[in-house]
Amino acid sequence: MSVYVIAEIPFTEQGAQDFIAWTKTEDGYPITKSYAGYELIQTLLAEDKKTVYLYERWSSKEAHQGYLKFRVDGGLMDFLGPRLEGEFKFNYFDEIPD
Repeated sequence: MSVYVIAEIPFTEQGAQDFIAWTKTEDGYPITKSYAGYELIQTLLAEDKKTVYLYERWSSKEAHQGYLKFRVDGGLMDFLGPRLEGEFKFNYFDEIPD
């Protein structure tokens, strides 16, 4: 059964715009979408124009955590770090069938 992930990322206002632009590059979501276990990702920008929420669905929590490790090992924090205003967090959810 799939797992849902909601990531909350507190950027600076410019950092949020930089991140959104990055998602559309070859290094952004095309890589995410090709990663094993990926099912869905949507980017949401809060009213404050700084906080980005990622609504994701993965085949398992382990698949998502493997993806995160892949991104961190690949240097993503070098890009994100200067654009953050705080620590980001991930919450995992199981779908409740109707």
